[in-house]
Amino acid sequence: MKKIICLLFVFTIAISNIAQARNDSLYSVDVYVDVTEENAALAKEKAMNQANKTAFGTVARRITTQDGVEQLKTLDDDQILNFIKEVSIKSEKASNVRYIANLKVIINDELLRQYMEEKDIPSAILTASKVSIIPTFREFKTDTPMLWEANNLWRKIWEEESSNKDDILEFVSIPANGSNYASLDAKKALKLDNIAMEQIAFNNDTKDIFVADAVYNGIEGLTISVHSYQDGTVETVEVYGERSPQLILDAISEVKKSIENRLKKQSVIESNQKNEIEALYNYESMSDWVNVERALKEVNGVEDVKMTAMSSGRVQFQISFSGNLEKLLLTLNEHFFSLKPQGEFYILEKI
Repeated sequence: MKKIICLLFVFTIAISNIAQARNDSLYSVDVYVDVTEENAALAKEKAMNQANKTAFGTVARRITTQDGVEQLKTLDDDQILNFIKEVSIKSEKASNVRYIANLKVIINDELLRQYMEEKDIPSAILTASKVSIIPTFREFKTDTPMLWEANNLWRKIWEEESSNKDDILEFVSIPANGSNYASLDAKKALKLDNIAMEQIAFNNDTKDIFVADAVYNGIEGLTISVHSYQDGTVETVEVYGERSPQLILDAISEVKKSIENRLKKQSVIESNQKNEIEALYNYESMSDWVNVERALKEVNGVEDVKMTAMSSGRVQFQISFSGNLEKLLLTLNEHFFSLKPQGEFYILEKI
């Protein structure tokens, strides 16, 4: 129990340090625009609308499911403008008919969350940050699967294209180092061998592991079976095209989308789960506690805050929330609160 509390404490400190940066990165988007129109004024106006739309779409993809993204895509330029909190110009150039700029667009997170709640658009902010990929490959379904072999082109391109700036998650193909090589082969990977996979999780400091098994589909493309080690489920991704590195790049992109959407659906399910924890807060005055209580009740995911005991300068209360504890910690930190485990309770502090 002491070990668990210690780990939770370390995790809470880490969350405190990254939460605000995480919130900023979720709702902030760097956008490049290059627009030519009849005159400079029209070019700049069109570029700004384009930047707002691009930023809004990017944020939507970060915080909701694909179905939610499709709903938000129906908003027009004027409606999107209501959600723009700030646009800053990092650099710009203009001529009589052309406008070029690097912009930073920040979306109003509170307004967007409120709108999504009103329209029943699910929130699906991923708490995972790193996804480990085990890329097995066969030319024909009857062939012996490959993993570490030099002619596994599927793994080679995964290693080169593991992640980019547009990815919500960091996708990492497990490296062919000594410890991974000794722990796992293609057959064990496809069986989701528990001992081997736990060793891979330990070696690579990750809990989200997917085996992406690719097989050429005749001459028409690739069929990829995406196995989740976390829950044992399998999803199939079909990508069509001639055999080429571009086909594999397209397949990697589709596999990333499939995994991202799967984790978002899982996030929605978790967000519907109800949990409770007991917490303590050292207040300076009654008005201080009243303000804190009010602020907590406005935190997304917090269902209720109920006081259970009070003494001089300290209040004990129960937080009822939806989703898991990790998500609650992140959300509280976005509102400048931290929760630190202490025995059977959590200590609430202002950041």
